[in-house]
Amino acid sequence: MNAFSSLNGMGMAGGWPVAQVMAGASAVPLGHAVDLAFFFERQDDSRQDALIVEARRHLAGCVHAIEMALRLSLSHAPSVAAALDRLEPSLCWAMIRLQPELLSPSLLAHMRLRAAITLMLRQQGRGAGDAGLHSVADHAAADADTPSLEAAAGLALAEGRWLMPGGEDRPMRPDLPVEHYAELVWTVAACLALAVRRGGAEDGGVAYAALERSGWALLADHDESASPIALADDLVRQLGEGAGAPDLLGRALEEQRFLLFAALAARRLHMDSGQVAEILLLGPVGDVALLCHALGGSDAEHRRLLLWLRPVRPSLSDTLMLEQVERHAAVTGPQADEALALWRTPVAFRAKLTHLRGVTPA
Repeated sequence: MNAFSSLNGMGMAGGWPVAQVMAGASAVPLGHAVDLAFFFERQDDSRQDALIVEARRHLAGCVHAIEMALRLSLSHAPSVAAALDRLEPSLCWAMIRLQPELLSPSLLAHMRLRAAITLMLRQQGRGAGDAGLHSVADHAAADADTPSLEAAAGLALAEGRWLMPGGEDRPMRPDLPVEHYAELVWTVAACLALAVRRGGAEDGGVAYAALERSGWALLADHDESASPIALADDLVRQLGEGAGAPDLLGRALEEQRFLLFAALAARRLHMDSGQVAEILLLGPVGDVALLCHALGGSDAEHRRLLLWLRPVRPSLSDTLMLEQVERHAAVTGPQADEALALWRTPVAFRAKLTHLRGVTPA
């Protein structure tokens, strides 16, 4: 899904929001500024792409939760805590909305992926997914207390957290990879420090030191294994050799257990499950055929996969579906192997190669 495929109307560089973002972000690459402009466009949610609305909900929820944690952690600096108490309770999200260039491309990409996964889970019509638990139980020990069943329950609860109703004003557990969590911690700390400094009730140096100390404390306590993506990986590890059962991947597809499917596929292909999810939900649609072929999927399984992804990939028209089915049938082993080799390379390598392919004649 490409939520930013059209640059027209207010999206053009001569008007808001791109011009406003670029005015405060001269060091931000144009492509990232365009992404930020669309994410923070001044319009009602009902007019925005569902992916953008969901990504903003995740981003805002994590910001609110981190701000609350930082404020509560300032017992070691009561004067700074008191200065913040005199300010509005949730000021960081408003500041970030006014200065979106604070957010890095990698953080925005992660939030887009979280949003796409959430939309995928939501279109299944359930958060916990009883069928998924039974599927796991079939491949685990009969004892209900086995680690694999506990991991399955943890995954269901984590999926439910991402599916909780609410808008941008609701805190969300910041179950982020540590690098993205660290970026948000220091972003929120900077917003709070500026607010205290502008309030004039506290010395800026004292506030900076206090918020830095609290920021390091939050980072030391962070658990990045609590996200549904990480828990799906943990579930597959708990299954051990059972995760390699020939029918388990097909069962996950049939029962629409997206994160379990991505984790199982990643295990078989020796890839990262988040990357597999990104290929399925956000990458070029042609990569889905290559991924399916690399997994040994049949034409029928490829069609079922496309139908499953269709609500999250609105560009999958009937015509495009037929084209992609024909593409899968025409994929050769060497083509799938080349794609798989590229996906296994470092992100920076793939980005540079993709750029060179785009600007170099074939």
